Amino acid sequence: MLAWRPAPQMTRLHARVKGVTPLRQLQRKPTTASSVLAHVSCSGRRDYHVAVVGSGPAGFYTTKYLFKQAPDLCVDMFERLPTPFGLVRFGVAPDHPEVKNVTNDFAQVAASPGFRFLGNVEVGKDVTLPELQREYDAVIMCTGAEGERMLGIPGEDLSGVMGAPAFVKWYNGHPDYVGLNPLQHAGESAVVLGQGNVAIDIARILTRPPNELHSTDIHAGALAQIGEWQRDGLRTVHLVGRRGFVQAAFTNAELRELLTISDEVLPIVDPDELALCRNPASEQELAKNRMKKRSVDILSKMAENFALKDTTSKRIIWLRFLWSPAAVLPSSDGKRVAGVRLDRNELHGEPGKQAAVKSSNGFQEDVACGIVLRSVGFQLTPMQGVPLNDSKRVPHIQGRVTCPTEAGDAGGGLYVSGWAKRGPQGTVATNIPDAQETAKRVLQDLKERGPPSGIDATNRGPTMVTPGTRVVSFADWQRLEAEEARRGSDCGKSASKFTDVGEMLQVLG
Repeated sequence: MLAWRPAPQMTRLHARVKGVTPLRQLQRKPTTASSVLAHVSCSGRRDYHVAVVGSGPAGFYTTKYLFKQAPDLCVDMFERLPTPFGLVRFGVAPDHPEVKNVTNDFAQVAASPGFRFLGNVEVGKDVTLPELQREYDAVIMCTGAEGERMLGIPGEDLSGVMGAPAFVKWYNGHPDYVGLNPLQHAGESAVVLGQGNVAIDIARILTRPPNELHSTDIHAGALAQIGEWQRDGLRTVHLVGRRGFVQAAFTNAELRELLTISDEVLPIVDPDELALCRNPASEQELAKNRMKKRSVDILSKMAENFALKDTTSKRIIWLRFLWSPAAVLPSSDGKRVAGVRLDRNELHGEPGKQAAVKSSNGFQEDVACGIVLRSVGFQLTPMQGVPLNDSKRVPHIQGRVTCPTEAGDAGGGLYVSGWAKRGPQGTVATNIPDAQETAKRVLQDLKERGPPSGIDATNRGPTMVTPGTRVVSFADWQRLEAEEARRGSDCGKSASKFTDVGEMLQVLG
């Protein structure tokens, strides 16, 4: 009979909080031929043990497809926070709960016999990447992209200029960002620079009335602040893109939703600006893109609304095309945002390769605003032991990390999946083919390597985690999740999220 047998070293993984149960006692009841560190059979053989760093969509999808092809595999998933799901929990808009249903699929992955969640463990602090590589047969980095692209324009450092990644995590209750406290007053207008789905999410959250968002899991403090901005006169959100609607990154679903999301929100676009977008090269792009063709009807309805912009009592989402920010304009005291100077653009280049170039007529427009939100893309942040090339991307072949100068040289059992692999782009579902490829590469490499060396399971595992660390299991997370739902039901919300790590650990005891 096969059973879980924790290695002696694992008992060192005890709690940061005095009196917390040691990790040995947190293991599940015996279910399969798995030990805490490696899958050991009665004959002494074991299956491979893989570490996944990051518990967002990339981490869970990659784990899912590892298990699909190798059900007896053992996977340890490391997460810096006590809570899993990454971008789904802290990036998906609170008024899109249907997107968050993917966590039900992830919970099924977590129920796999060979899976273990190690939350509240930061790789690079509580355990190093080289240590993981020594202890595991493969390490898969699914850490996403924590950095942000900057505009590089004058005034970008003024108070009132914020990055979309931080702003989104603020209203989604991320423990690192709930204290962001953006501004007391946002003025009558906000400018969102960028036209991807994240930018549209932000515009929607800024304009929808608080009573429509109260029942979601939005952070209560953020909702109260946004409500105060609206009461103080926040009326218009400008969504500014440097190219035309044909090249814009938003999806039709996000765009169409603006037409019906609220009776108190009016989406508009200048008909003349739409016409400027349709140069000959863009017409060729449009002819070959069925989805973009459908966006024409949506934008045409918004163009019909344009005549109402000066008379409507509704809050306005104004899509602006062919504009680039030239500078953030300061207030009279030079300390905070007062507006954004925009340069008119033209599109130059072949179909599918058009670039936005400052218009030859030199036309500019100053847009008064009290808040500016950059939504021009995420950026990978360097991590010790993970190479980045000149394009700030992790060099890899089918997910296997390679040395920057030796494309065929494997990086010591190191792999990437998700944004860490392909760069910060795509939706939650984009991670699926990405994860399938990486999982296939990992298992193929392990198969070519041959049977795991040695028969002693204690030779592998996260024995190096900082003593005193309170490791949070998936069962612990489910306790936190249930408490969030209970607290939410008490105040008419789908959930009231924990936003403080210390409070989470205290609740777990």
